[in-house]
Amino acid sequence: NSRINTEGCRGLAKLLEGGDATLAQLFLTRNKIDDEGVDILVNALQSNTTLETLALRGNDGISKQGRIMLLKLVNDISSIKAALQSNHKLRCLDLDTLDADEEIQKHIDQALAINIMAEGNSGAAGRIKVIHTQLHS
Repeated sequence: NSRINTEGCRGLAKLLEGGDATLAQLFLTRNKIDDEGVDILVNALQSNTTLETLALRGNDGISKQGRIMLLKLVNDISSIKAALQSNHKLRCLDLDTLDADEEIQKHIDQALAINIMAEGNSGAAGRIKVIHTQLHS
């Protein structure tokens, strides 16, 4: 609940992508994060294996494009390899509810549910996401 913006996201990214990252929860509610900040965080979280909760509620600068980036983080359906390499650790992604983005949110929630069900087994989570995506495409 401060004024974290794009520059702040760059600093956080360095902490999140480091090999020594141990942060399990990150609450960034009511800040000044926009789609550029989301892009920075998403890139950092691609290889992060510890963060389970990311709260971004109250960041009015996150548009549909930012939500799509967050969906790709937890289930990148651009290829089977990309789906297998998605983030399988994140279990909770707290965003504001926007009616226009219900479909995106539904897919984010499904990917997070798979992460929870896989109980930390990223290989299993990746395989389930690939199967789920192929069955529903």
